[in-house]
Amino acid sequence: MIMMIRRRVEWSSALDNFLKQRFRELPLEELKEEIFIKYGINVPELLILHRAEELGLIEESLKDLERGKKPSYLKSQKVWLQGAETIRIEGDVKIPAKEFVPYNLIVCGDFLTEEEVLIIGGVHVKGDAIIGPRNGIGKSIVVEGNLFLGEDTIIGNCVDARGSVFVSRGVVIGFDRDGGGLVSGNIVYMERGTLEKTKIYARDGVRIVDSVSSITSFKRRLSRD
Repeated sequence: MIMMIRRRVEWSSALDNFLKQRFRELPLEELKEEIFIKYGINVPELLILHRAEELGLIEESLKDLERGKKPSYLKSQKVWLQGAETIRIEGDVKIPAKEFVPYNLIVCGDFLTEEEVLIIGGVHVKGDAIIGPRNGIGKSIVVEGNLFLGEDTIIGNCVDARGSVFVSRGVVIGFDRDGGGLVSGNIVYMERGTLEKTKIYARDGVRIVDSVSSITSFKRRLSRD
C-alpha cells in the first residue's frame, strides 16, 4: 500500500483528542502509524509535533531546560535560554539519530544531525551545517557557512545560507503547495528531480549533479569530528 504524505492537515476535534491522549505514551513513529490506521491520514512527524506544540503538549521539555536538565547531546555544551522557546549553544553540536528537539536553536559553531532527527523550531548556525537524512525542521534554517541537506528531509519554511547549499533527493522545502524558498550566497548543488516547486536564488548559480555527497568535502570533515 502506498501512503501519500500530506503537507497540510485539517485537524478535527477527534484527531486532537486522540493526540492529547496518546502523545506522551507513544514514540512519534508509532503515533504516526496509529493516526494512519485510525483516521487514514499519513501525517509527517513534523506536523504531528507542530500540532502537539499548539495543544501545549511539549512544554515540559522547555521546563526541564529551565531547571538545568539538559539532553544528553548538550551535556558538554554551554547552553542559554534565549527567549521563551529558543536556546543558544556555544560550540559545535551533533544530534544523534531519532532525537526530538523541542526548541529553536542558535548554534555558535558547526551543526550536524544524524538520521530521523526532528526539530520543532527553526535553526540558526554560525558555522557549517549537515542535516542528516529524513530529518524534519519545523521552521526555517539559516546557516552562515555551507549547508548539506540529507535525502527526504523536510524544512517547514525556508533555507538561507551564506555559503553553498547541497540538496539531496527527496528534500522538501515549505509545507505550502507552492513550496518554500532557498537562498544561497554561493552555489546550489542539487540532485536530479529535486525541489521542482521551490523558489531558488543562488548568487553563483544552480548546478545539477548525480550525487551531492561525492562533491561535499566539508561534509566528510564534519562527519569525522
